[in-house]
Amino acid sequence: MPNLIPIVFIVLASTMLVLTLLWLWQSLRHAFVHTLGAPKASDVVSPERAVLLAEKRTLLLALKDLEAERDSGKLSADDYTDLNEQYRKRAREVLRELDGLIGPHRGRAKQLLAAALNKPAAAVEPAAPQPVAAAATSCESCGMNNDTDAVFCKKCGTRLRTEATV
Repeated sequence: MPNLIPIVFIVLASTMLVLTLLWLWQSLRHAFVHTLGAPKASDVVSPERAVLLAEKRTLLLALKDLEAERDSGKLSADDYTDLNEQYRKRAREVLRELDGLIGPHRGRAKQLLAAALNKPAAAVEPAAPQPVAAAATSCESCGMNNDTDAVFCKKCGTRLRTEATV
């Protein structure tokens, strides 16, 4: 019986070590392995689009890596600025090319949307972007104008209204 206690502690310590290593592996795997999903068959309409989507993913990954290199001190501020500008410029070009490939299909999409909504195709136009809520609610404590949907004052923190419970 006295020899059983050290064996139990060794088994528990081994189990904890394995679990710790597994946890560490899972957390570091996402930091070092870049897994951007491959495009689905429904996403790729043409080989040209597939090439552009692959380049877009590559550019986004390069921008993310560039940030990490700068944050770790491996890249100077000037080099980061130059490379970041180049990658972003190419990314804008790729996005414009992707938009150009979609352009011819917009008319058909409007027709399908109009049919689904039972409206004429001319009546289906993209909605204008909604402006940010106007500052209309004033705080009784400090007089600060807050957004209409604000629950608390952005200056003094006083409750402006009660929230509806779900």
